[in-house]
Amino acid sequence: MKRRLVSALLLSILVVPFAWTQDATSTPKQVPSDTVQGLLIRKVAPVYPPLARQARIQGTVILRATIDKTGSVANLQLISGHPMLAPAAIEAVKEWKYQPYTIEGQPVEVQTDVQVNFTLADQPMTGVIGSVVGGYNLPPATPGVPRAPEAVTRTLRIEKVDPLYPPIGIRDRIQGSVFLDVRIAASGDVENVSMISGHPVLAPAAIEAVRQWKYKPYMVNGEPGLVETTVSLTFTISDSDPQGSVSEAAPLPRFPDVPAVTRPQRVRVSAGVAQGLLVKKISPVYPPDARSQHIQGTVVLHALIDKQGNISSIDVISGDETLAESAIEAVRQWKYRPYLLNGEPVEVDTHIQVNFTLAP
Repeated sequence: MKRRLVSALLLSILVVPFAWTQDATSTPKQVPSDTVQGLLIRKVAPVYPPLARQARIQGTVILRATIDKTGSVANLQLISGHPMLAPAAIEAVKEWKYQPYTIEGQPVEVQTDVQVNFTLADQPMTGVIGSVVGGYNLPPATPGVPRAPEAVTRTLRIEKVDPLYPPIGIRDRIQGSVFLDVRIAASGDVENVSMISGHPVLAPAAIEAVRQWKYKPYMVNGEPGLVETTVSLTFTISDSDPQGSVSEAAPLPRFPDVPAVTRPQRVRVSAGVAQGLLVKKISPVYPPDARSQHIQGTVVLHALIDKQGNISSIDVISGDETLAESAIEAVRQWKYRPYLLNGEPVEVDTHIQVNFTLAP
């Protein structure tokens, strides 16, 4: 009975029509996939078919897509691919959205090929969608180097050089977005730039400009460190601006989609690391009673520092009670730079030492 049920399910998949179409009103222009990929502005990730995942079926689905003048997918035809994977690829790709492809400023209908790779991870019941031609795929992360969202690194940028619109791009009215993979050194200098996607005429200008950008150091556990990120730039030509302009595009989304990682809201750091973040320090007043009694020593405090760098909680761990109140009163007014964990400010749990010493 179970075998007959599986066979029936497989048969139902095999007879699914592998084309989704709307009426076409003109002959589309044939455009290479690497040209169209820079125009993609919305992507829906395919769902890995449960039966294909259970049967450990992997492979590539190639679709021929017609994109209309508005940037919507108007027609999809299956070129090749496993019949258990093709319906999921078609269902997702028909929801994709592109910037209109233009010739001499006028949007035209285009036809291109889209390739969707289905790859299973080591876990037998886990499926992920691989790289997509006609879309984009972030390069593998470098071991030990964090990847920060573009929205975060934009706030750290202190010097920016605008790309020059390539003359051939102006002449042929080539427009579109260029997405770049960028590595920023601990000093804030751009160490390496490579293209993720974009028109080959526009990409070199974007790379040349971004190489000259400068950032504030990205803090990793309280220390400047290497970081990788993306940069997205959009090249646009209009009747009012025939020489073209370049603006920052919406930050590149991740693909494949992964669950958000839960970040800790509070981290414990050493007194030395916290000391390096201190930007305002108020010296304690030596208590008169302690001075008259020649009381000296160290007060150790347990402190919580909030995301803005303010002392939010403080209590005494050790130290003479005659000195402790003065230490607390001073430290409450201290100010720190926010502690960043992968670019996000978090609360800090630390110890603070305050030394009281009488002059001879």
